[in-house]
Amino acid sequence: MRVFLGITAALLVSAPVAAQPSETDAQKLGQRAEAFLNVRNQFDQAAMIAMMAPEYQEISPVGEVDSRDGVIGFYAADKKKPAPPMTITETVARPAGALGVVTMRIAYAVPGKDGRLQSRAMRAGFVARRIRGDWQFVSLQFTPIRG
Repeated sequence: MRVFLGITAALLVSAPVAAQPSETDAQKLGQRAEAFLNVRNQFDQAAMIAMMAPEYQEISPVGEVDSRDGVIGFYAADKKKPAPPMTITETVARPAGALGVVTMRIAYAVPGKDGRLQSRAMRAGFVARRIRGDWQFVSLQFTPIRG
C-alpha cells in the first residue's frame, strides 16, 4: 500500500500542469468576437468569411438556426440595411486551449410604436476554435434579454 501511495504521489507531482490561458489570449478572443459583430454590421462578407469556421452555424434572436452559407447570404452588400445603434456593454472571453467561449451583452435601441427609441438588450454566445493560430467562430447564438 505504501508503495502504491508513493508511486501515485510521484505521478501527481511530476504530472504536467495544464497551461492556464493568458490574459492576452482572452483579450484577443474577446476582441475577435467584437470585430466579428462589427464586420457583420458593415456587411463585410469577405471579413466575415475569414472569421467563420467551415462548420459555422448561428441561432438568431428569434430562434432560427442558420447555416454558414445562409448567414453569409444574409449579409450580401445588396441587402445592406442600417443596423440599430449597438453598444457592447460586457465581454467575457474564456479560451481553453484550442477552444474558446465568449459571452457578450449588447445594448441597442429600436423605434417604438410612438416613434421614440426603446432600449433593448441581448446576449451573444460565441464558440470559437483556433485554426492555424487564429480564432474562427464555430457558433454564435443571440438571446434577447427580457426587460
